[in-house]
Amino acid sequence: EHRRAPGRVLPYYQHGNDSGWDNATTFDGGGVVESPDLAAYLVLQLDALVDLGTELGRSVVRWREERDRLLAALLDELWTPEGFTALRVGTGQRTSASSLLMLMPLVLGTRLPDHVRSVMARNLEAHLTAFGAATEPPSSAAYDPDGYWRGPIWAPSTALLDFGLRESGHHALADQVGARFRSLCERSGFAENFDAVTGAGLRDRAYTWTAAVYLSLCASSRSA
Repeated sequence: EHRRAPGRVLPYYQHGNDSGWDNATTFDGGGVVESPDLAAYLVLQLDALVDLGTELGRSVVRWREERDRLLAALLDELWTPEGFTALRVGTGQRTSASSLLMLMPLVLGTRLPDHVRSVMARNLEAHLTAFGAATEPPSSAAYDPDGYWRGPIWAPSTALLDFGLRESGHHALADQVGARFRSLCERSGFAENFDAVTGAGLRDRAYTWTAAVYLSLCASSRSA
């Protein structure tokens, strides 16, 4: 209710920091941005409210309608034949679509049409290195080996990709991303993030979320 421009369905980020992807290329140029990952996460949360409300015997009409409206706006306004993009509030200008952030709607899985999931899985190829999924493709002019969310590999984005690819039916690709990240951790430890090309650990060299994602991926690979 407090993060939508007048007349808009899609919520916005006021700053890249709001997303956790502080300096991703999506936010180059500043301004308030309607980003597809935010809409996707809120669709999942609204789905959870529908499930909980149903279990408790309460009316879920409001949550179901809001979920469906938000999902429709995500596809109608942020999807292009080449993939998802973000929009600047006020101008409607599309931002850079090269960031891995644009692939986070994969978490919606089969809520998305088949062709949308297929295009996103194909777009992931530009991000893949021997060590996992770079947050900005190494081929991008904006790529920075130690640029935080402008290149390095991170555990949280890897975990979301693993979940989203499996929910979308791309299990072999999820296995590939997970295996490369596990190998990266075994080689370079549990750093905050990693150089996507060399595999070197960057920033904080002992990060708990990196270790947690590594252990989670190890457990899922054993149960597969």
